[in-house]
Amino acid sequence: MARIVGHLIVGARPEPFLGALLESLAPAVERLFVNDNSGLGERSPHAPTLAGSPFAREGRLRIAHTVFDDFSSARNVCFALDTEADEHTWIAFVDADEVHAEQFARIVARLNRLPREIAYVDGYTWHFFQTFDWYASIERRMSLFRWTPQARWEGKVHEKLLGVPGRRLALPYVYGHYGHVVPFQWAARKEQLYASLGRPGRQVDEDTALRADLAHEYEGAERTFSDMWPRLMRFRGRHPAAVHDTIARIRRERAEHFATVEEIIARHQTPLVRLRNLVRRTNYAQRWRLRVFEGLRYGML
Repeated sequence: MARIVGHLIVGARPEPFLGALLESLAPAVERLFVNDNSGLGERSPHAPTLAGSPFAREGRLRIAHTVFDDFSSARNVCFALDTEADEHTWIAFVDADEVHAEQFARIVARLNRLPREIAYVDGYTWHFFQTFDWYASIERRMSLFRWTPQARWEGKVHEKLLGVPGRRLALPYVYGHYGHVVPFQWAARKEQLYASLGRPGRQVDEDTALRADLAHEYEGAERTFSDMWPRLMRFRGRHPAAVHDTIARIRRERAEHFATVEEIIARHQTPLVRLRNLVRRTNYAQRWRLRVFEGLRYGML
C-alpha cells in the first residue's frame, strides 16, 4: 500500500489559509512534515493553527524550526524529517496558501493503481487575485510525487525537484490557490522577497501599496498591478469545502477591500476585454477537462 505524507514550509508572514489547507489534507495524508521558517521557534505565529489541526491532535505532525535561507533549503528539511520514507511513499507537495478539494482524497486512495514509471501526479490550480470571485489563470501544478533516496530541491526561488525519475500524469482535478487574496502590502513584501532571491519580474513599491491600502484609495496598487486587472476572469466554480468558513470570515472582515477591487476590475474590463477573457476561460477549462482520458486510462477517476 502507498504511504502518503505531506511536506509544507511556512515562514514569518501571516498565512490566513493555513487552517483550511490542513483541514483539506487531513483525510488524504497520513503524516505531515512542516519546516517552520519563522525563526521564532515555539512562538511562531503558526503554532496555534498547527497545534489545532487534526495532524497534531492525532499525533501525525512533525515540525522543524529553522531560519529561512532559500526555498530549496527549506523544502529539503522536510525530507530529513521523514525518517520512515521508503519506496512506497508518495509526497503531497503543498503550500500554505492553497486548499485541496474533496476529490484529492479519492485520488490519493488510488495511487497504488499507477505503474512505477509514473512518478508525478499533477492537478490544476485556480489562481485567485485580490478577490475570491475573479481568477487570473488555471495552471498545471505538481500535486504528488514519489519519494526516492536521491530526491532533493535546488534553486533559491521557484525551486526544482531533482532525483525523481519518471513520467507525469495529469488529472482533471482543480483546487484553489489564494496566495494573492491578501492585503496589498502583504503581496508587496512577498514580491520583494522573491526579487531578493533573484527572481525577475514585477518590482513592487511596498510603501505605495501600504499607503494606498490604508487610505482605502488603492491608486498605487491599481497602477502596480495594472497588468493583472484586464486578465481576470469571473469565477463560476465552487471553492473547496475546507475553505468555505475562511472565505466567509475574510469577506466580512475585508468587505470594503473587495468592493473596491470590484470597482478597479470594472474600470479595466471593457466589453472587448470581457470577450477575450471568455475565450481564455473556455481554453483553460478545455485544457484540464481533457485530462479525463488519462485519468480513466489509469483508473484514477
